[in-house]
Amino acid sequence: MELELSQIYTCPYCQMETPHYLLVRREKRVGIACSRCQTTSLVDADELENHQTWWEEELRQILSSLEEHDFDDQH
Repeated sequence: MELELSQIYTCPYCQMETPHYLLVRREKRVGIACSRCQTTSLVDADELENHQTWWEEELRQILSSLEEHDFDDQH
């Protein structure tokens, strides 16, 4: 079985924001495994998607602030 790298999620065991492998999807539930410690979790698909959306927005804000800081340093 080839595992597909899924979305960023907070692992309940190692407490890290890590990519998780998609193991199985059934209706509204998703089985995922942490890419760091291999802990498996069963989560609601909407919760996983919402966490990914939040994480992507956080990353956009961080990158935006770095770009603004870099622009200010050049002038």
